[in-house]
Amino acid sequence: MNHINLMSRTMNRRAFFSAGIGSVGAVALAPAAGRAAAAPAPIGGQLVTLLSPIRVFDSRNDAVPLGRRKLRSGESVAVTVSSAFADTPSGFALSVFVNCTVTQTEGSGYLVIRGSDLSGEIPLPQTSNINWSAPNQTVANLVLSTVGGESALEVHCDGGGATHVIIDVLGYVPYVLP
Repeated sequence: MNHINLMSRTMNRRAFFSAGIGSVGAVALAPAAGRAAAAPAPIGGQLVTLLSPIRVFDSRNDAVPLGRRKLRSGESVAVTVSSAFADTPSGFALSVFVNCTVTQTEGSGYLVIRGSDLSGEIPLPQTSNINWSAPNQTVANLVLSTVGGESALEVHCDGGGATHVIIDVLGYVPYVLP
């Protein structure tokens, strides 16, 4: 069975898992070989791990939509991730592994990260990807997400707090042209 085994790499105290794309395009995760059944074989491409992370978003910089402002509770921002996989033949990715960091937090809150929904019709997932519980924290987490419209992720802040957000792409599963 063809699967991607990433257990040999650990990022931010979280182990990678084998990953694949199911027949309906949903990402399936399973612990690496020997612990449970392997995930289905990817449709399209194999996971590409980058030699070094590519920073695609940092709200502390002027060049992003927030312009040095923190992401506030109830607010979302679209983060384009295509610079990390621009060298793929199709120029698109099915999913990305990103390291998401919140820093200079205010109060408590959480982030939800998903493929961007250009229509605005799909409700946010009921689970968070990263949480903080007090002011002035810096917390990071590894996130696997599908890539949405315009090769972007939607980063949504909620829970009452505000924070600066940093997104680094660590790897991706490219879309392969038929």
